[in-house]
Amino acid sequence: MNRQNSFNAVSAETKVVKAGDEAAIALMRRAYHDIYVPAFPIEDERDSLDKIESRLQNPVNGVKRVILLAGKHLDDPDKAVVYGISIAYYYSTHQAGLLAYNAIAPEYQQMGLGRLMVQGRIKGLEELAAESGQALKSVIIEVNDPAKIKPEDDSMDPAKRVALFEKWGARKIPAPYAQPALAEGQEKCHTVMLMAYPLDGKYPQAEGVKAFVEGIYAANNNGPVDYRADPDFRATQAAIDAWGGFGPDAAVLPAAKPDFAPAAPARPAAALPPAAPKPKNKQK
Repeated sequence: MNRQNSFNAVSAETKVVKAGDEAAIALMRRAYHDIYVPAFPIEDERDSLDKIESRLQNPVNGVKRVILLAGKHLDDPDKAVVYGISIAYYYSTHQAGLLAYNAIAPEYQQMGLGRLMVQGRIKGLEELAAESGQALKSVIIEVNDPAKIKPEDDSMDPAKRVALFEKWGARKIPAPYAQPALAEGQEKCHTVMLMAYPLDGKYPQAEGVKAFVEGIYAANNNGPVDYRADPDFRATQAAIDAWGGFGPDAAVLPAAKPDFAPAAPARPAAALPPAAPKPKNKQK
């Protein structure tokens, strides 16, 4: 039987990989080689397995990871089949989350797994916040700005990717944003924009979005000057204040047909590598 014809994303399992869970880590390693590396074949555009594992075990700068697997029989190493792997970051000092990488095996794409893995990572972020007695303030994605990136310079037309993320529930944040340099010697990325997902059916107000911006800048304060003096950081925070947030009456966009977005919007934060397009920045 054709695998695609027999597949139903609703029946797929998800599993968060926890430090110390050797069976889940073994599946993560398999997904890294079988799914993640083929999705990001350029070595400079992906993180090493060693780094992913080390940051899972020992978070740096308060940035914790949610590593989510999707598949079936995920609790049975002998039968497990992994459909996809995705990663999110929790900025524990600011109670904000970032959805980063998302990679799905080609034979399971365009079947609804993307939305499922968004929801699974959000749940994982909420659990990390709850473990420290906090409430998650916002869930953000960084995505290439269609006004700044041409379709031919990205792995997917940025406008189509933004539209797809909107189908999955994300909404644009109307504030300028420069992704901070993610490592010493790197440069900021000025070609990405921010979008937000709802939590409990509500989109974040200004304070929630500002918490994410401060969280990612604080975690990547690689320069000699404190990030709070950074002109881009200050401009973004001022613009968010002026905007005021989505407000309590902002409605969650209606669900649409399941779809899949190739993992490549903007460079992910804190521990993972830069990406397509040319500025080596990506969020999958």
